[in-house]
Amino acid sequence: MIKHDKILVPSDFSDASEEALRRAIKLAQVFNAEVHLLHVIEPLVPLLDMESVPMLPDEDLNQAIHDQSRLRLAKLQANADYPLITHLHESPGNAANFICEFAGEQDIDLIVIGRQGSKGFLEHFLMGSTAEQVVRYAPCSVLVSMPHGLLAD
Repeated sequence: MIKHDKILVPSDFSDASEEALRRAIKLAQVFNAEVHLLHVIEPLVPLLDMESVPMLPDEDLNQAIHDQSRLRLAKLQANADYPLITHLHESPGNAANFICEFAGEQDIDLIVIGRQGSKGFLEHFLMGSTAEQVVRYAPCSVLVSMPHGLLAD
């Protein structure tokens, strides 16, 4: 028997991750499963000369990112027609690695992840997409959800 007691949905707050959440909820209703919604805050990698760009102090910027992420998770939770367990974590590195480790630690049975997220072309070219990395290294089954715009009619 296929076991789907715990379903993990990593979210970068993109349309693709919201579609993945919708699909995970449909599966959870069938399997009477828990749905864990995870947002991973990756380290900020400065691509600009930070001395020439006015910035908040690091702790203020970090707090603002956490506060905004909490608000967005709460909004997704409030709008879901199914109970969600939300998680907000900072990753010391790559989000895909953190997602896979989190899935193993939480005994997740299935990860439902959106195919396209907020990564740019250069980052995708250098590292691959988060979804590709999760498929490669996940300790459980992974369902990659296609965004509506890419689905054939």
